Amino acid sequence: MNSTFPCFDKGDWRGVQCLNFVNCTSYGEYQTCYSYIIGVTLQSASLVGSIPPTIGNITSLYRLELTGNPNLTGPLPRTLNETSLSILDVHDNALEGEFPHYGVHLLFLVTLDLSGNKFNGSFPISQISQMEYLQTLRLGRNRFKGPVPERAFENMTNLFDLDLSSNKFNGTLPNLTMIHSLRTVNLSRSGFTGSFLISSYFNRTENNSLSVLDISHNPLTLDQNFWSSYELGSLQELYLDNIRTDPTLNISRLYDLGLLMSKNSTANSSMLTVLSLMNNSIRNVVYDAKSIVDSATVIWKMFCAQTCINSVPMQESKRKITIIAVVVSVTSSLILMISLAILFHRHKKLKQYQLLVQQKFEEFEVKPTIFTHSQLRTATRDFHPDLKLGEGAFGRVYKGILPNGNVMAVKLLFPQKTSKGLDEFLNEVVLLTGMKHRNLVNLRGCCIREQQRLLVYEYVDNYDVDQVLLGGANKADLSWPVRWKIVLGVARGLHYLHALAHPRIIHRDIKASNILLTKNYDTKIADFGLALLFPDEQSCIVTKHVAGTKGYLAPEYASCGRLSDKVDVYSFGVLCLEIVSGRRNIDDSYPPGEMYLSKWVWDLHRQGKLVDSVDRTMNLRDEEKVEVLRVINIGLLCIQNEAEERPGMERVVAMLQGESEAEVVALKPGNEGNLLESTRLFAGCSSDLGTVKEEGE
Repeated sequence: MNSTFPCFDKGDWRGVQCLNFVNCTSYGEYQTCYSYIIGVTLQSASLVGSIPPTIGNITSLYRLELTGNPNLTGPLPRTLNETSLSILDVHDNALEGEFPHYGVHLLFLVTLDLSGNKFNGSFPISQISQMEYLQTLRLGRNRFKGPVPERAFENMTNLFDLDLSSNKFNGTLPNLTMIHSLRTVNLSRSGFTGSFLISSYFNRTENNSLSVLDISHNPLTLDQNFWSSYELGSLQELYLDNIRTDPTLNISRLYDLGLLMSKNSTANSSMLTVLSLMNNSIRNVVYDAKSIVDSATVIWKMFCAQTCINSVPMQESKRKITIIAVVVSVTSSLILMISLAILFHRHKKLKQYQLLVQQKFEEFEVKPTIFTHSQLRTATRDFHPDLKLGEGAFGRVYKGILPNGNVMAVKLLFPQKTSKGLDEFLNEVVLLTGMKHRNLVNLRGCCIREQQRLLVYEYVDNYDVDQVLLGGANKADLSWPVRWKIVLGVARGLHYLHALAHPRIIHRDIKASNILLTKNYDTKIADFGLALLFPDEQSCIVTKHVAGTKGYLAPEYASCGRLSDKVDVYSFGVLCLEIVSGRRNIDDSYPPGEMYLSKWVWDLHRQGKLVDSVDRTMNLRDEEKVEVLRVINIGLLCIQNEAEERPGMERVVAMLQGESEAEVVALKPGNEGNLLESTRLFAGCSSDLGTVKEEGE
């Protein structure tokens, strides 16, 4: 065995993904199998030097992600055209030079992210315009220059994320009406000139999906037709900072866009929720005091740095005005003094908190980012319901966007879930921030504001397994390779938490809605940071506080609070059955005998009809049927009544990958005795894996 080849090593090489044991050929008693490197992912890995041209020798390479390495320099190797790349992500390095012309060899790229480097030259239209499968194109924060050609994007019918920001382009904004799939467009700080025509971004077709558009900080002029709300389509956020506008803004236009509501206004078709006009040429704001009612103060604060003109002036008695002015003056002074005292006290207390937190983090090598409460309020638009991603047992999660454009997930913890002392909470934040695994949602930092505590996680840009697979609003027909990838990702993440993390962690709430998916269906386990930290010297404890979700709870945990890593194994087994069957574990829309998924699959197992539990939307090849039945058997093994009969997650990963022969010993459910059943699962096994064989057969 060649120990210098990463796919032959027992332990995973950091950042290397392999496709193991394929194209097997038998020679008598011997069998030759091939393994391929399909991915290299090194994020913030302190890489130094340049990308070697020999990377082109990895012809099977599907994914190359080298990100966050500020000392990674030099050009992109031209030898990348010898690979099979679908994802090329090299953001936030110090790469330079022009984007090479790879001919027809990289036309199947789905993701191209060159942002945050020193690439230069003109817009690489000869190469990029042919990449019709591109979904993500990010060239922001580079040194590209010159015009963006008119026809640069006409073939990119699948593009949904476009970032050309912070470059040195010139000429007019590109026309994007032909791309019906676009969701986010960032063209800020790129030197585009001319007039901003809203019709260049919306063609009023039914499938127009653009929701975020940023053209701020360009020498542009706002077109007068902008204020026609029917032009805005599905747009939710529009950033027009530092561009030329009409010096007079009539507030009635904001009603037309649906951004403000008066007592007499009616709803319109606009979906716009954010309109940013900072650092603009607006000098006068015209409003009707009778119609805007309570909105007047808000409007004044938003726009009136200079003069606001009331289009309907109200005549009042001078005497009344004088009396009111005196009363208001005295009252305002008292309120101001009290407010200043309160603010001073709060500021002093906040500074003490910040100092304590900073001192605590100084003790550790891993230093989480400390966010201020105002930062997170701004990023989430004051925790606006439209940005709410979900809610669990520990708190609500919101999408947040920082001023630099970075997206994050902010968990606002419920007060009853944050009763731990400050030291204990900070210790856990430090430990969890240091836990890095590709199948875990990474914790970025935290915020502490008196008794309110918030956690900031990386943002996962797709939905969860429950939404995508089990009947949610975003349900999709996932193929078996995608489902197997999800199962293996969850298994690897749990193995890390149970065996490799320090201290070890029991999740306690593994379920479909806690398994997040990226756009490429990479698996990310969420909420592990709110699980129980498990002491090294203990393998099992008893807890009074049973967490978890109905249908996923292990019997010993649900009945008496007996907690071990086998609780997560049980939940994982239920999840396996859900992923294979494409349905939830408890579903009263099914007949009584099929309502409870685990019991139904056990019944099918006894009848030798496990294949009946497989989601019929999958068109399985013969070799895939073997894998599906293997996963079902592993799922049944994981949901044994007795915790001791369940495998550990290390063994589960080995069985899923078929890396070695693994015996599965399954105890029948219920009170049907202690009859043991066994089978053997290994790579390349035959279809008799469909049932767990009776002992003595």
